[in-house]
Amino acid sequence: MPSHLHVAIVGGGLGGIALAIALKARNIPFTIYEARSAFTEIGAGINFAPNGLRALREIDPSLGDRIYALATRNLPPSEDTWMWMRYGAGHRDGETVMELRAPPTGCMAMHRQELLAVLAEKMGYEHARFNKKLVSFEQDEDAVRLRFEDGTEESASVLVGCDGIHSRVRACMFDSESAVARPHFNGDGAYRAVIPIAHAEKVLGETARQSQALLGPNGYVICYPVNNGTAVNVGIWVSRAGQVWDRKDWVATSQGEQFRRDLEGWGPRVRALMPFFGDEPAFWAAHQHRVQPASFVQGRVILVGDGAHAMPPHIGAGASQAVEDVYVLAEVLASIQPGDASLAAVRTALRAAESVRMPRFLAVQDISVRAGPDWYSFFERGLEGDELERFNLGMRESVEWVWQVDLRDEVEKAKRTLAELRKA
Repeated sequence: MPSHLHVAIVGGGLGGIALAIALKARNIPFTIYEARSAFTEIGAGINFAPNGLRALREIDPSLGDRIYALATRNLPPSEDTWMWMRYGAGHRDGETVMELRAPPTGCMAMHRQELLAVLAEKMGYEHARFNKKLVSFEQDEDAVRLRFEDGTEESASVLVGCDGIHSRVRACMFDSESAVARPHFNGDGAYRAVIPIAHAEKVLGETARQSQALLGPNGYVICYPVNNGTAVNVGIWVSRAGQVWDRKDWVATSQGEQFRRDLEGWGPRVRALMPFFGDEPAFWAAHQHRVQPASFVQGRVILVGDGAHAMPPHIGAGASQAVEDVYVLAEVLASIQPGDASLAAVRTALRAAESVRMPRFLAVQDISVRAGPDWYSFFERGLEGDELERFNLGMRESVEWVWQVDLRDEVEKAKRTLAELRKA
């Protein structure tokens, strides 16, 4: 029987580094393996909802405070507002459909690389290994053994796949060519730009400093301030329902002609944003894990974050779900009996963590999936009166359920399940 617990974390993104911090705070040895030569994130803006910030604070109170200070939020007195939903076309162009409030954070926006830098500093680099691209793993009663592209091998008690939507750990767990292992095109995507605040204000007026989504024909435009309010992150999301993405690359370059077609029928404010995207903007196709396995645990191995539940970004929930995952997992791993890193002990702990996380993150994924078509079709549906009220109420109830989770209760449920599984 192995005498101590050691966790191998594959993937040095948000989830992987957050897990490392959580393990460090709980005195659980770990090594984090990153395929690149440094910790990097793809994309520009990211925002945390209240549940995400609470998870960070449960992982490490000082970490939550630092991320809170890093974030760009809506100006007083609207700090608790997550998003203003507004018409982006037609005779109501610019009018507010609803205001979604998310106290106490509102919209906490930041640059992904800034966030990663803060997390990496908190974690420290003594247990980080770079240029470590996982090829395969095998496991037995004693350990899980990882093989890397550079020919090296490492052993651990637990392997946690935090390696994102292209997860190699997931591909090794399931047939790499199967529908379970592969991400699937979500039927939509976005054009992206970061616009200096002075330019954004000329187009959007004072609302340039507010987080907002403009709803128009077959799409929506999301805008929120970043970099301490000096710039605005803008994503123009459009539906590609019914289309097949047959490109190997998920980013299609030189899409100027399609971009101009996509924005036909939009209001003057949105169309005035078009020059900031350039003559030939790229289109970023969104993907998700549409087909899910019966379990995300195999023996000593577990998937978390986007490796388990990559989802569309339509309610901004993906990052927070990853942080929730690793908080619960770290707490359960800390409950393993000292000196017992046997297969039975590890597998039981991973299943206990999954028992509370899997139902929740799959439900959040479903809400995220359904929100896209709701936003895309809103303008054409022309909702009024009671129908509009029902739409607003349904959206509020969905996102508030995501935001208002009791994370400590989730941990207690997992620990109770762990105790029950030990008795079984």
